[in-house]
Amino acid sequence: MEELVSRRAMVAALPGGTLFLASWLNAAEQSYTPKFFAPDDFAALQEFSELLIPSDEFPGAREARCAEYIDFVVNASADEPNVQSNWRKAMEAVKQTGFYTATPERRLDLVSEMSQPELSPDAQHPAYFAYRLIKRQTAFAFYTSKPGLIQTLDYKGNSYNMSFPACNHPEHQKV
Repeated sequence: MEELVSRRAMVAALPGGTLFLASWLNAAEQSYTPKFFAPDDFAALQEFSELLIPSDEFPGAREARCAEYIDFVVNASADEPNVQSNWRKAMEAVKQTGFYTATPERRLDLVSEMSQPELSPDAQHPAYFAYRLIKRQTAFAFYTSKPGLIQTLDYKGNSYNMSFPACNHPEHQKV
């Protein structure tokens, strides 16, 4: 948790960081103009993150504004050239799969195909690294946002949960 606090403190200290975090943490509905990603890359990132954490009875990546958070953090990482070049390579790999122009149904299949090395050690996919990067950052953005942490996980601060409502595996429902 200390790492999370220090990352948030660093982001808040950046020019515009406090303003961004305030709106991101509240997940207010407003239009967003990407700072790092080109419009087509940002749209693809947003769609990809929404396939990873879809909205259902709980908020998903869209409500948590995960793509916006990722764009802000990557843009703020200008002093870390590997961060930005890794994201450029990742989005190019996603584009090469046909994700950008695919139908919604095909996009889901493409994400599933990209994730195969995660499920099977002998499987390979040229965009697997992109899948892992997007998944890791989407999960971080979601589960540290108000919709992810408070509304989905029902986090109430330093308290003990007797059940875990966002997980529907029976073996994980009771402590």
